[in-house]
Amino acid sequence: MKAAQRISVHPWRDPRLLLGIMLVLLSTVVGAKLFAAQDDTVAYWSVRASVAAGDEVQRGDLVSTRVRLGSSTRESYLQVIDEFPARIDELVWARDLSAGSLLDDSALVIDGEQDAGELPLNVASGSYPTDLRSGESVDVWVGPGPGEPSEDKSARVLHSARVLSAGGDSAGVGGSLARTILVGVGDGELADNTLSAISAGHVTLVRVP
Repeated sequence: MKAAQRISVHPWRDPRLLLGIMLVLLSTVVGAKLFAAQDDTVAYWSVRASVAAGDEVQRGDLVSTRVRLGSSTRESYLQVIDEFPARIDELVWARDLSAGSLLDDSALVIDGEQDAGELPLNVASGSYPTDLRSGESVDVWVGPGPGEPSEDKSARVLHSARVLSAGGDSAGVGGSLARTILVGVGDGELADNTLSAISAGHVTLVRVP
C-alpha cells in the first residue's frame, strides 16, 4: 500500500488571494487620493500667543495654521505665501490679538505709521454695517437722527478711519440697541468741533475700500 502523498499548497499562487490583495491596495490608493482632494484647507498666519498693539512683531509670534475659510473672507487674511507690507523687524502690531487669531491684512503696520489715537463711537443699530469687522475702514458721518429736524445736513467728520474693534451690542438711549465701535485716528483729525458733532449728532458709519 502506497503512502498518501502530501499535497503541496502555495497560497501566494491562489488567484483569489492575489485578487483580494490587489483590491485592498487599489482601495487604499483611491481613498488617499479622495482624502487629499477633499482637503481644501489653506495655510494662514496666526499668532502663537497674545500680542499687544504697538509691540514689535517677532518671527516667533507667527505660526502657520491650516483652515478653511469662506469665499467672502479668505481674501482678508494673510496666507503663508503672501508678502508682508515690510520686513518683520520694521513691523508692529496694529491692535491687540489673542492667541490663535488669524492675521488679517490690517493686523500689521509699519513702525511709525500706526494710528495716533483711539476714538470710541456709540452707533445706533442700523447705522453701521452689521458684518463690520476689525481692520476695515469706514467714513464717519454725523447728522440729525430719526425724528429730529433735518434742516442741518449730514457731514462727514472722519474719512477712512480704521476699525480697531467692532464692539458688541449694548442698551442705548431710549432702550434702542447701540454698539460701541472703536476707530483709529491720526494727529490733527480730532478738532473740537468734530468731537462736539460726534457727541451731539447721530453717527453713521459707511464702509469704504
